[in-house]
Amino acid sequence: MIYEIRTYNCVPGGAQELIKIVGDAYEHRTKYSEVGGFWYTDIGPLHQVVHIWPYESLDERLRIRAEANQDEIWPPDVSGLIDEMQSEIYIPAPFCPEFPSGDLGPVYEMRTYTIKPGAFPEVTKRWEAALEERLKLSPLIFAGFSEHGPLNRFVHIWPYKSVDHRAETRAKAEATGIWPPKGGRQFSIKQENKILLPAPFSPLQ
Repeated sequence: MIYEIRTYNCVPGGAQELIKIVGDAYEHRTKYSEVGGFWYTDIGPLHQVVHIWPYESLDERLRIRAEANQDEIWPPDVSGLIDEMQSEIYIPAPFCPEFPSGDLGPVYEMRTYTIKPGAFPEVTKRWEAALEERLKLSPLIFAGFSEHGPLNRFVHIWPYKSVDHRAETRAKAEATGIWPPKGGRQFSIKQENKILLPAPFSPLQ
């Protein structure tokens, strides 16, 4: 599997209008393939929309997008609402779970780490050693390394019931020594996070 993460920086106030327009057309897009998750930012970079599309391969992505782009309904015209668009392809980490759907949120934290070149094997080893205990506190929905787009990126996404639930879970994990993985921070060059809320049509709520 590969996962395309598309990030749209919208004009101020444009994210919600974009979500409405895309939502009206999304059912038509499901004839070709379904989105994994569709969110907008609540904390972090504002007026931003993030969506993840799973594909079996790059060839399948190209085929499906070519077919969908011939459709009269998809893609909907949202060009006037977007200042910048970014597409990245991620390969799931060995410990990445099968991409879920359902009511796991409604708060999703997306963390993006820029990792030192060549350090992914060490990061993977430390995550695999610590993740089982961490998952007892809250689930992980995605973890993957960038393949196309900005390189040496590691993205992981965690669902929570609320912002308070996130803070409580992270505090407990750190206080008990469960998380973060021991020694993992030495491999990070930069760490960023954003809090996302789901669009009404997102399979993840």
